[in-house]
Amino acid sequence: MSWWESLLPMAVIGGMLVVMGNIQYGVNKAMYGKPKHPGADTWDRLMEERDQRLLEEAAVASKGK
Repeated sequence: MSWWESLLPMAVIGGMLVVMGNIQYGVNKAMYGKPKHPGADTWDRLMEERDQRLLEEAAVASKGK
């Protein structure tokens, strides 16, 4: 047996890891309209909600003028 005989199983494993990552990326992009921020914690989520709220308030204020 030689070392190159293990290349096919390793390629399959590596390929499946890539496929799983791309599926997660696609699902997050479809659900939220943007890719998931890696390492997001509670603070990051709260800041995103605050930013969204501020943008909505600015849009309402600009329509009122």
